[in-house]
Amino acid sequence: MDIETRLGKLEDFAVETRERLTRIETRLDHMSEHMATKADLAELTGTMIKWIVGIAFGMSAAGITVMTFVLNNATPKAAPLPPPAPQPIVIQLPSPK
Repeated sequence: MDIETRLGKLEDFAVETRERLTRIETRLDHMSEHMATKADLAELTGTMIKWIVGIAFGMSAAGITVMTFVLNNATPKAAPLPPPAPQPIVIQLPSPK
Protein backbone atom coordinates (compact mmCIF):
# COMPACT_ATOMS: atom_id res chain seq x y z
CA MET A 1 0.00 0.00 0.00
CA ASP A 2 1.16 3.43 -0.62
CA ILE A 3 1.52 5.96 2.11
CA GLU A 4 -1.28 8.19 0.77
CA THR A 5 -3.92 5.46 1.20
CA ARG A 6 -2.72 4.61 4.70
CA LEU A 7 -2.68 8.27 5.69
CA GLY A 8 -6.21 8.74 4.33
CA LYS A 9 -7.50 5.78 6.35
CA LEU A 10 -5.76 7.12 9.45
CA GLU A 11 -7.37 10.55 8.99
CA ASP A 12 -10.81 8.94 8.54
CA PHE A 13 -10.23 6.92 11.70
CA ALA A 14 -9.24 10.07 13.59
CA VAL A 15 -12.41 11.88 12.49
CA GLU A 16 -14.58 8.89 13.41
CA THR A 17 -12.84 8.60 16.78
CA ARG A 18 -13.34 12.33 17.49
CA GLU A 19 -17.06 12.02 16.71
CA ARG A 20 -17.42 9.00 18.94
CA LEU A 21 -15.59 10.73 21.80
CA THR A 22 -17.84 13.76 21.40
CA ARG A 23 -20.92 11.52 21.70
CA ILE A 24 -19.46 9.80 24.77
CA GLU A 25 -18.63 13.12 26.45
CA THR A 26 -22.13 14.42 25.74
CA ARG A 27 -23.63 11.29 27.25
CA LEU A 28 -21.37 11.57 30.32
CA ASP A 29 -22.30 15.23 30.81
CA HIS A 30 -25.97 14.28 31.00
CA MET A 31 -25.22 11.36 33.28
CA SER A 32 -23.35 13.53 35.78
CA GLU A 33 -26.63 15.25 36.66
CA HIS A 34 -27.96 11.93 37.94
CA MET A 35 -24.86 10.72 39.73
CA ALA A 36 -24.63 10.66 43.50
CA THR A 37 -22.32 13.02 45.36
CA LYS A 38 -20.26 12.24 48.45
CA ALA A 39 -22.88 13.97 50.60
CA ASP A 40 -25.61 11.80 49.07
CA LEU A 41 -23.61 8.65 49.78
CA ALA A 42 -22.91 9.73 53.36
CA GLU A 43 -26.61 10.39 53.94
CA LEU A 44 -27.57 7.04 52.46
CA THR A 45 -24.97 5.28 54.58
CA GLY A 46 -26.41 6.82 57.74
CA THR A 47 -29.94 5.91 56.72
CA MET A 48 -28.91 2.35 55.91
CA ILE A 49 -27.19 1.93 59.28
CA LYS A 50 -30.34 3.18 61.06
CA TRP A 51 -32.49 0.69 59.14
CA ILE A 52 -30.14 -2.21 59.87
CA VAL A 53 -29.99 -1.42 63.60
CA GLY A 54 -33.77 -0.99 63.74
CA ILE A 55 -34.36 -4.28 61.97
CA ALA A 56 -31.90 -6.04 64.30
CA PHE A 57 -33.75 -4.71 67.37
CA GLY A 58 -37.11 -5.68 65.89
CA MET A 59 -35.95 -9.19 65.06
CA SER A 60 -34.45 -9.58 68.53
CA ALA A 61 -37.70 -8.48 70.18
CA ALA A 62 -39.74 -10.80 67.96
CA GLY A 63 -37.37 -13.71 68.69
CA ILE A 64 -37.51 -13.17 72.44
CA THR A 65 -41.31 -12.93 72.28
CA VAL A 66 -41.60 -16.18 70.33
CA MET A 67 -39.15 -17.99 72.62
CA THR A 68 -41.02 -16.80 75.70
CA PHE A 69 -44.34 -17.95 74.27
CA VAL A 70 -42.96 -21.34 73.23
CA LEU A 71 -41.17 -21.98 76.52
CA ASN A 72 -44.23 -21.00 78.55
CA ASN A 73 -46.61 -23.15 76.54
CA ALA A 74 -44.42 -26.08 75.44
CA THR A 75 -44.59 -28.10 78.66
CA PRO A 76 -47.95 -29.26 79.95
CA LYS A 77 -49.10 -27.51 83.08
CA ALA A 78 -49.31 -29.58 86.24
CA ALA A 79 -52.89 -30.20 87.36
CA PRO A 80 -53.76 -28.02 90.32
CA LEU A 81 -53.71 -29.80 93.63
CA PRO A 82 -57.08 -30.49 95.17
CA PRO A 83 -57.83 -28.36 98.17
CA PRO A 84 -56.67 -29.93 101.42
CA ALA A 85 -59.27 -31.92 103.37
CA PRO A 86 -60.79 -29.92 106.20
CA GLN A 87 -59.58 -30.72 109.66
CA PRO A 88 -61.97 -32.98 111.54
CA ILE A 89 -63.98 -31.29 114.23
CA VAL A 90 -63.49 -33.01 117.55
CA ILE A 91 -66.09 -32.35 120.23
CA GLN A 92 -65.20 -33.40 123.73
CA LEU A 93 -68.06 -33.92 126.05
CA PRO A 94 -67.59 -33.45 129.73
CA SER A 95 -67.36 -36.70 131.59
CA PRO A 96 -70.49 -37.64 133.59
CA LYS A 97 -70.14 -37.51 137.39
